[in-house]
Amino acid sequence: MESEFFRIEMGSGVARCTMKGPKMNTMGSDMIPPMLEGLKQVFADDEARVIVLRGDGGHFTTGADLSIMGENMGSTFLRDTMHSIGEVILELHEGAKPVIAEVDGWAVGGGFSLAMASDITYATERARFLMSFVRISLIPDLGGSYFLAQRAGIAQAKELMLAGKMIDAQEAFRLGLVNQIIPHEDIADQVMEAARQMASRPAKVLAMIKRNMNIARSVDLKTFLELEANAQAVFVTSDEHKQDVEAFFKKP
Repeated sequence: MESEFFRIEMGSGVARCTMKGPKMNTMGSDMIPPMLEGLKQVFADDEARVIVLRGDGGHFTTGADLSIMGENMGSTFLRDTMHSIGEVILELHEGAKPVIAEVDGWAVGGGFSLAMASDITYATERARFLMSFVRISLIPDLGGSYFLAQRAGIAQAKELMLAGKMIDAQEAFRLGLVNQIIPHEDIADQVMEAARQMASRPAKVLAMIKRNMNIARSVDLKTFLELEANAQAVFVTSDEHKQDVEAFFKKP
């Protein structure tokens, strides 16, 4: 899992994935292949119960490397690359493992989308978010339109995307794009603490909670209550649940 441009550190059930590249961690030809391969391995690794996605050097990622865009980018190659990245975005959002984005500095374009594809987003006070696509005559990608509208609402999302408007951490928090703002000197430790605590719970429980939260948006209440009842009937008989209840009653 080692790569100069995408580093993965495993411990206590947490896969800490760090993007590292030139120009504030742009997602170019050096980073994308090891990033896609590394994340696929993490998704398949039973040791990893929670994924933390972060950037190196005080920034998350500024998205696509523009030096390989324009006349230097063929449409067929771009489509194939986006299909590959799309598989990862789908897994980040709908896969069985909770994903925490740790955003410091700039999250631009596809980097903004990547942060929104996560389940939980923590940011520092110096985080900056920008849907920059309209500024270079492109449409948002990596699910940006989908995730931003769900988090902030359609009207706010349209303004951010159509105007190419940059927002700071406080505005992102106000819009519901960020769960919590943490001082930049503390965020790495606090995110890992939160991730380890989450990873201490049974993997199947984490997966079902995430799945149910995603499904709840697309089914009616009657259907959802039935799904809950069926799933809970399984979990209530698990050894982990019985042990937790036993431990609860042993507390002084």
